[in-house]
Amino acid sequence: MTNLLKDVRHAFRLLAKSPGFTLIAVLTLALAIGVNSAIFALVNGFILRPVIPSKPQEVVGVFTSRKDASKDYRQFSYREYAALREEKDVFRDATAVTFALAGLGRDDGLRRSFVFLTSDNFFSFMGVKPVAGRFYTAEEAHPNANAQVAVASWSYWQRAGGRADFIGSTVLVNTRPYTIIGVAPKGFSGISSLIAPDLWLPLGIFAQLSSAFSDATQITDLNEPKNYTLNILGRLAPGLTMEAAKARLPALEQRLTALQPADVRGARELQLHTPSRFSISTTPSDDGPLAVMSILMLSMAGVVLVIASLNLANMLLARGTARAREIAVRLAIGATRWQIVRQLLVEGLVLALAGGALGLLLSMWSDALLLRSFQSLLSSMNFSLTVSFAPDPVVLTVTFLFCLFATLVFSLGPALKASRADLVNDLKQQAGDAAAHGRWNRFFAPRHLLVMAQMTLSLVLLFAAGLFFRAALKAGGLNLGFDPNGVVLAEFDYTLANTPQAEVMRSLSAVRDRMLALPGATAAGFSTLVPYGNTTNTTRLVAADAPPAATKTDPKAPTPGVGAIYTSVTPGYFAAAGIHLLRGRDFTDTEAREKNSPRAVIIDEAMARKLFPSRDALGQRVRYTQPPSDGSPAEMEIVGIVNQHRHDVMDKDGGTPHAFVPLAQAYNGSLFLLTRFQTTDAARTAALVGTVRTALREVDSTLPILQLRPFTGMLEKSITLWIVRLGAVLFGVFGGIALLLAVVGVYGVKSYAVERRTREIGIRMALGAHPGDVFQLVMKQGALQTAVSVIVGVVLSLLVGQALAAILFQVSPMDPLALGVSAATLSLATLLACFVPALRATRVSPMTALRTE
Repeated sequence: MTNLLKDVRHAFRLLAKSPGFTLIAVLTLALAIGVNSAIFALVNGFILRPVIPSKPQEVVGVFTSRKDASKDYRQFSYREYAALREEKDVFRDATAVTFALAGLGRDDGLRRSFVFLTSDNFFSFMGVKPVAGRFYTAEEAHPNANAQVAVASWSYWQRAGGRADFIGSTVLVNTRPYTIIGVAPKGFSGISSLIAPDLWLPLGIFAQLSSAFSDATQITDLNEPKNYTLNILGRLAPGLTMEAAKARLPALEQRLTALQPADVRGARELQLHTPSRFSISTTPSDDGPLAVMSILMLSMAGVVLVIASLNLANMLLARGTARAREIAVRLAIGATRWQIVRQLLVEGLVLALAGGALGLLLSMWSDALLLRSFQSLLSSMNFSLTVSFAPDPVVLTVTFLFCLFATLVFSLGPALKASRADLVNDLKQQAGDAAAHGRWNRFFAPRHLLVMAQMTLSLVLLFAAGLFFRAALKAGGLNLGFDPNGVVLAEFDYTLANTPQAEVMRSLSAVRDRMLALPGATAAGFSTLVPYGNTTNTTRLVAADAPPAATKTDPKAPTPGVGAIYTSVTPGYFAAAGIHLLRGRDFTDTEAREKNSPRAVIIDEAMARKLFPSRDALGQRVRYTQPPSDGSPAEMEIVGIVNQHRHDVMDKDGGTPHAFVPLAQAYNGSLFLLTRFQTTDAARTAALVGTVRTALREVDSTLPILQLRPFTGMLEKSITLWIVRLGAVLFGVFGGIALLLAVVGVYGVKSYAVERRTREIGIRMALGAHPGDVFQLVMKQGALQTAVSVIVGVVLSLLVGQALAAILFQVSPMDPLALGVSAATLSLATLLACFVPALRATRVSPMTALRTE
């Protein structure tokens, strides 16, 4: 230990004597280790850190689907949940959860927030205890108990000031008072890494809360056997694996089938899956794409660390050559090879730790920047984000391991080489390359091989960045199929104040009339969804004259019907959104207001082609593959056809099929108002936001307005578009840092080579060599090394492109433009890095060079 401390002190003294080298080395490592630490903190926060605090490996998601050809998934009824919880042969315990958007506060302080409704055992199932107060009881969570109590999230408590008297205080939920009885632990988000509620409420108030966002015919009583509204998680019985549990499911399926009402046809099957970290859905989903993206980002960040380490290895090789005389003297007076290697490794570790400390600060800054961007993205959706990228013991440990890895990569080779000193030659050695070094020996010298490896890896990262940049450009320049320019969008949520449906319909009519009266307004309409709005509702339709679905024996057989984005709208929506009505008519005011009016639907071209490939869809009748739960008719007439358009960036083939129904026939109190004006200028549209706000307040000063902005602003808030652009930014950073490190490496090696060959160049010029010959001598070697690196890099880039194919957006993994620009950028940058040392070589004075002998 004493010797190690001496080595550390000696390392600090030597590094202090070379401040230029030390600064460059620390900054290089800070960039590389900072990138790796930042990406690992990101992956750790989203992927590695368990959502379920207690024994997450025992927890499974439970799903149910029909056994027939439709394979429709649905949630569970409370009766089914109770049966699963009682079944101890498969599950030791089971918990139920559903979610809703509710209005918190009142008047100007009213805001929409995300809440979870859970069974009484939810928190004990997750393995958490309250940091203050208590959790709700079985009596409070029993159906229709209507106990108005709530458990607050840690972040909600902190936003309320973290005051000591928070327990027992009252919060208004949909204008009703709820008593805060407890606070959940910090960082606990429930069942999703992304979506965290402000409040947890007992299932006992489900009927009271759900009545706010449903129509009069919708089932709200949890005791009703057809009220399928619960998602279920199960904790497997002791010693039971998921595969063993699946073998025991048939008996449980029969029990659940026996619980179904007499008029419900078809047996059901149960499925067990690993719970998703991000999705709260009735259908199984996994985190595969995000896991692949995480591995890819970590791999690319690792490549940056390798490039930086190779750069440092080159610098240390050059430094080792310059210190050959010093090391030879130390060996001559009795130092062992291990002592020399240990000293050089300690110097490398000191550099790596200094770079790691600075890199950790860089990673904290970059992750905080990313977190603010993500919070801004989710701000309009009123979600609480509990994920943290702050360095925890895991992140700190991994950052230290990055430092150790970098130390071994850039220090071990140079240290071993320096310790193999030839005492006689090194003690006599003059500055300059050994005479034995010929042209090919110089070309394939270790430092040149290292810099060629840097250039090769840099090209791979530049190509990956180019692919994602091209994807971002395509995502931003897609043919939308609708025109968002000149449209002001307002979002309302009438469920926040429990506004009755009849009153909402009167309000909508008054608002629409006021919007149409504004100067320059040409159209106005309401809808439950808007393109690029980050939310989706789907249904499946089939031709009314199609035969009933047969029992599905082949799991790979196609599901009957056509899936579509399902939206409720009022007259005027299509004109306001810039969607063209190609044939037929818009909905009438009566259809939009009266639930019992004749059933009508408007579909887009894509839906028409899939439903009726050989006949005109207009006037045909269609039906839902899954009848409405409220007993309303499942059959509708197609009264109009609109053009195909995108609902999201990731829509394939120009857009997912769409189906639109009148608002009253699929009522929802959460609505978007689109008002189109004659202008298409972005600045003038933004200026109209204030005009629209004033007009809305004139209609009703208590309107529950959640957001008001140009429609183009909604498009910019698209999560999928943000993800594509984030990929371009991240890989652009990787590629930029890699290119910078490669250029620095090339410049350093060429400068060192010119310095070491000063004597040779001086002799050449003394014998009559022209400066142009010397310039060509240096540049030729650099050009050949660049050419070799680019050729190898192109091959590796194409292989990497194939690996990226699954996550690229509308870009070929062999995109010639991205490959050509990446190769040209790297070649130009490295040749420029060679140019300065080559130019310096032409200015070597023969007399000065020979005088150094």
